[in-house]
Amino acid sequence: MDSNTMNRPEAGEISGPTPGLTAAMLQQVIETSLSGICIVDRQGCIAFANASLLDMWGYNLSEMVGKPVTRLWLSPEEGRDCIARALSTGRWTGTIAARREDASSFSSRIALSTVRDPGTAEVWLLLSCIEAGVKRGVRDAPGHRRSLERAVAAMPARFIDTAAIDPAIDDSLEELGRVCGACRVYLALFNDLRTLLGTTHEWCRAGQAPLRGESRNLFKGKPPRWAVQVLKGETVIVNGVSEDGRPDRREREFLERHGATAALMIPLRLSGAVVGFIGFDLDADNAHFADEDVALLSAAVHIIAGALDRKQSEYVFRESEGLYQIVLDAITDTVTVVDTHLTLLLANDAFIAWCEDLGLETNVVGKDIFAVVPFFPPATRQLYERVVRTGRPLTSERSLKSGDRTMILREMRIPIFEHGEVARIVTVARDVTAQKEVEDLKSKAYAQIERNMEQFALLADHIRNPLQAIMGHAELLDDPGTTERIRQQVQRINGIIDQLDERWGESRRLSMFWRRYS
Repeated sequence: MDSNTMNRPEAGEISGPTPGLTAAMLQQVIETSLSGICIVDRQGCIAFANASLLDMWGYNLSEMVGKPVTRLWLSPEEGRDCIARALSTGRWTGTIAARREDASSFSSRIALSTVRDPGTAEVWLLLSCIEAGVKRGVRDAPGHRRSLERAVAAMPARFIDTAAIDPAIDDSLEELGRVCGACRVYLALFNDLRTLLGTTHEWCRAGQAPLRGESRNLFKGKPPRWAVQVLKGETVIVNGVSEDGRPDRREREFLERHGATAALMIPLRLSGAVVGFIGFDLDADNAHFADEDVALLSAAVHIIAGALDRKQSEYVFRESEGLYQIVLDAITDTVTVVDTHLTLLLANDAFIAWCEDLGLETNVVGKDIFAVVPFFPPATRQLYERVVRTGRPLTSERSLKSGDRTMILREMRIPIFEHGEVARIVTVARDVTAQKEVEDLKSKAYAQIERNMEQFALLADHIRNPLQAIMGHAELLDDPGTTERIRQQVQRINGIIDQLDERWGESRRLSMFWRRYS
């Protein structure tokens, strides 16, 4: 947009050259869009708005052009905050509490992006929006209810990676706060003795004094009503009035400190115990929390608690990892621990040394086992799946090939159970290639010995048969002396063969013993 030609367009008109797109075409695209679109000039005023946006907010074009874009927000301060974010990062997306021309409010999902004037390089804003709440005229549900449902439904995806749980909590608190019209949303935790309360995560609207990082002593004297109820696991609404309907000084002081007129506190449980709460502050006059909103916000707190519980479980596992690692490193066999997604959680020194010997990655924890050992065949995955499915240990022995090297691995997979289901699998593996080679050599040696002994037995029989012939021929001689000498030599040879037969029997028994016990 050329700043010389687009200072203030007439109602319903867009002017200024656009590279690759004529002004008439651009206007047609914007006007026919089902999304609400407006163009904001460098002074923060609306330069153009299409019919969808005008219908959404209930204005006509002449009432919008030249007016500050912050009038679209229920809170102008929040509008300036969103615009500042868009100008600093180039884009901002979120759900806002919007204000119609008739002063009614609704939720709108908007996207703000910066656009640079090709002629002057000055920054303009393009605002695109859709209505996030229910249609106007529906009296049985506030306009923000559907937006709140969507905000809660989008939360689980943020908490998939427990390593990024803190920014996920911050983003969730911000979106919940914007959707439900809160001026502050925060997560507060009790200390172990439940005497101190500290705010660890917080989102607050522009103009609100942040409380993050502050701690306060709860139990100097009589504890406040809301603290006692939260510790009992009850959801509490603080509005400055006691249970008997009289003004409550301590609650009023609490609300004044937070700059709020009402506050909702939903207990946060970890492993069944209340460890803190998530608070929602409202600052509008006559502010109140509808039962449906409380139910949705309670579901959001439950999602955050589940993520924190999972993070705590992993922390406990990592805390004990040091002891596990010392034990595992003392084992000469390779030992790995994987979860059900086959991500490596632990690996001992023997496994790391084996990977290094094969030229594989040695920084293995947190990675998929098939990424670490790429030559594992698909059958390996099937073995892990079988252990997860059956919950029973499994022993296997198979040949693997890495490059020009062939090895034989003997593995035992042992399931580890949590809450009755397989959560992790311990694999103990040994490279038995050399052992197999020795066993093959021994088998070949035993086979050769057997063949030699059989041949020896045949040779002994072959020697005895000619001796019998020699002796029969000697007895036919007329010379008794010669016959006697021949008979004595035949007996001597037969005695030697008998001794060999005895040694053959002993060798046979020794060979059987070796086969059985070696």
